[in-house]
Amino acid sequence: MKLKTLLLLCSIAPSAWGWSNHTVGSYLALQNLPALRDAPLVEVEPLEQFLTQQYPAIVQLLDEQERFARQHFTQYPPRPDALKLPAEAGSNPRQAFLMALRINPQIHLAMVIQPLSGQDQPQRTHLKAEQVMVEQTLSPWNQQRFIALANGEKVAPLAVLASAADEPDYGHDINLFSDNQGEVAALYGFGPQPFGDERFQYSSQAPFHMGFFHENPVVYAAAGFLERSWPDWRAYQYLGLARLAFDTGHPYWGYRFLGWGLHHVQDLTQPYHAKPLPGVGLLSMLLMEGKALAGDDSDKREAIEQAATRHMEVEKYQAAWLSRLLRSAQPLHPMIQAYVDTAQDADYPAYSVDYLREVVSAQSADAGAAFDEAIGQWLASAPATSSFSAGNQLQREHYDHPPMNQQLFALLGHFGAHSRIYVGAGLAPSVVGNAAP
Repeated sequence: MKLKTLLLLCSIAPSAWGWSNHTVGSYLALQNLPALRDAPLVEVEPLEQFLTQQYPAIVQLLDEQERFARQHFTQYPPRPDALKLPAEAGSNPRQAFLMALRINPQIHLAMVIQPLSGQDQPQRTHLKAEQVMVEQTLSPWNQQRFIALANGEKVAPLAVLASAADEPDYGHDINLFSDNQGEVAALYGFGPQPFGDERFQYSSQAPFHMGFFHENPVVYAAAGFLERSWPDWRAYQYLGLARLAFDTGHPYWGYRFLGWGLHHVQDLTQPYHAKPLPGVGLLSMLLMEGKALAGDDSDKREAIEQAATRHMEVEKYQAAWLSRLLRSAQPLHPMIQAYVDTAQDADYPAYSVDYLREVVSAQSADAGAAFDEAIGQWLASAPATSSFSAGNQLQREHYDHPPMNQQLFALLGHFGAHSRIYVGAGLAPSVVGNAAP
């Protein structure tokens, strides 16, 4: 049974939308974490300063990570030897570092922080979205505010980390596959893009922001490309870099790398990032593809469109509602409290290299069908929005959909708990080694 045609488009709810703005959720989830709350201000420094001062240690770390990744991560494509950092830094260590990590070397890496809604500082210099994000990711994220930081400025660790948690959506994982456009597509060794939606310029990041780790073996047998995704590898890379930065006296980059890895953890708390078609069982999937092969693909197209719509609309609903709550200062609202509540944190195992696969994505996959059904019930009674900005202006949405809201609050609770667990591991490097699970 040829499922690739169907499932290639399953992750088609735009892959940048993993709980919309990660910065806002990170501020809320991490604000009371003692190791972060009580940390001193950190001094902003350019990436080049960290690279040049710690170059031998970075070379060693990336080599250790590469050896471990080849042994541990499912269908991991080995890094081409040409991308290995040389023993001595060259004239462009930043370019070499980004390519050794196999992320987009065109990212801006602007030194900015995002303020929470209602906490902007209009007297400060701001950067425009195009100065922060690569061109392919400007929509729908071009309404955000970016306060420029100066080299040497002291800034709160939470602001650095929370702002960095949004950065991987600014172009880190764009156009890295051999059939993508761009200068590194043929160099990085990832092969053809396994899934994503070509309608969206940023869809090539999907295999690094989604992880379909809990499908039926029949699905993998027919659509093995679904196993070619590596959000857990990205979280592992950045956690190791964060620990190195902290250990060597570069806390600004420690918090920033930790935020990058946190993004991938948070993405997998969204069920549409953990299941290709939430709510569609194996038998239904096979029947749809069988009909398509016989010439009738209407059921398949309907399922694809339904998943895309539900993913997009629930993210716009949640983002607009959260923005309204923050503007009206309602700290005791159940949505705000879902991010903050630590009651379930101790119920999860200690962080390990397999935590994203075995805990985060498994939990999201299990929640997928019920979440999808609740969204469908809500959409049957509420008008769809057209964009995040339009959604924020809707006056007729009263957010009075208890079945969906309760599931939404539970999922955002997972977002908060897993965020704290990952960040806690990054701030306590003795808990888990850089290379070992």
